[in-house]
Amino acid sequence: MKLKVRKAKILRNLFIAIAILVIGSLFSVYLLFNTSGMDAKATRLLVKLLNVNLEANLPTYFSALVLLGDAILLAFIAMGNKAKGSYFWHWVGMSAIFVFISLDEMIQIHEQLRAPMEALFNTSGLLYFAWFIPYLALVIILGIAYFKFMMHLPKKILKLFILAAVLFIGGAVGMEMLGGMHAEIHGEDTLTYALMYNFEEFLEMSGGAVFFYALLYYIEISFKKLRLRFKPKKKKTKDVIDL
Repeated sequence: MKLKVRKAKILRNLFIAIAILVIGSLFSVYLLFNTSGMDAKATRLLVKLLNVNLEANLPTYFSALVLLGDAILLAFIAMGNKAKGSYFWHWVGMSAIFVFISLDEMIQIHEQLRAPMEALFNTSGLLYFAWFIPYLALVIILGIAYFKFMMHLPKKILKLFILAAVLFIGGAVGMEMLGGMHAEIHGEDTLTYALMYNFEEFLEMSGGAVFFYALLYYIEISFKKLRLRFKPKKKKTKDVIDL
């Protein structure tokens, strides 16, 4: 059996989906600030369905599925590395982390930390949305724990991992900090804040998509010999992965 996965096409389609979702969310923002000519019930329905800042809607499901896909690929890589005797538990740990992030995306676990963190640290300014403080601390700890592992990766894979991390953390933490500072001064019901959280979610979704591509690329270059075939080997085409 030969399964062909065209990683470049997958990445392109993921970004097309991201663009559609962000455009839909921006349309929901337009409806929030300009509801003339539309039924209020229809407006609320479209905003609920499309706005990236809300729960249990199309952008949320998409983000959660991409992150869950990352977790599945990481688990597959872990099994392959177990056979090779290389960094098995590091990949397992990353898979577990992405399962949690996917779950968090769905049910907004981090939002439950906002009130206690703000009360504990009395935060303001860039730390106004204080939920990310324990998450940021965890990222730093994991960065230290995984440093040697990361340096072991092929250079192209490492660059893609770093790019994915910069995009995802830049959205989840960087834009969250800027958005919090703006919200503290001007409130959360402004057009500027709406544009900021849309850009934040765009960065997060882009990070998840780039990481998915990076994992496919890693599988391509690392497990070329782990193939199950029932047909004679044929010449590979560009951007094809054999599993």
